[in-house]
Amino acid sequence: MTDDSPPSREAQQLEQFAANVAHDFNNLLTGILGNLELMQNRAQRTGVKQFDGYLEGARNAGTRAAAFAQRLLAFSGRGEQESTAVDLNQMLHDALEPLRAAGFNVIFTPAPAPAILQCDPMQAELALHELLSNAMEAMAQPGDVGAKIEQQGGAILLTIRDSGAGMTPEVLARAAEPFFSTRPNGAGKGLGLPIAGRFVQGLGGTMTLASEPGIGTMICLKFPVQE
Repeated sequence: MTDDSPPSREAQQLEQFAANVAHDFNNLLTGILGNLELMQNRAQRTGVKQFDGYLEGARNAGTRAAAFAQRLLAFSGRGEQESTAVDLNQMLHDALEPLRAAGFNVIFTPAPAPAILQCDPMQAELALHELLSNAMEAMAQPGDVGAKIEQQGGAILLTIRDSGAGMTPEVLARAAEPFFSTRPNGAGKGLGLPIAGRFVQGLGGTMTLASEPGIGTMICLKFPVQE
């Protein structure tokens, strides 16, 4: 399921809206987190401890909110930094470590030679994080996750499979839509696949999805040759 056509006016407006929200949200969070830090420092100096739990909880919530703002910025395409050479083999190996630590059966097949992309490494890490988070959340308990990188005809293919519940054709058709989520109350915000899709499309590539209920989901990112 891919769309290689230029973004529609509606899509461009949505991306601009996400960028504006992320910018304003970050400005608000800077003030909130800064004041929370001042409160914690004051409490430590004065020996007041009864509010420690509340302050720590507020800071943790603020940190999660800042991470969400960063995801909005990535989706909007406004948060890109300077490109550099990135080896997908090593980056994916490192990104899979939390899954191994959580008890997932990870089968990683790297490309036999370095799989180099010229890109923003932070955007690449975020795209991998989103895809692997989706794979983890698709399974009620730790299961199988396959990750493979291969070079075919000059292109680099990155494939991630999970042994989760899979998606119906109706859900699969909308899975990459911004803010679409099947989780209760829209938890997760539906930005994972759009962020990964924007990343690969920004490099001239494509993202395809395949899924069946009871079998799992496969996501493939195809990157063209880069000069």
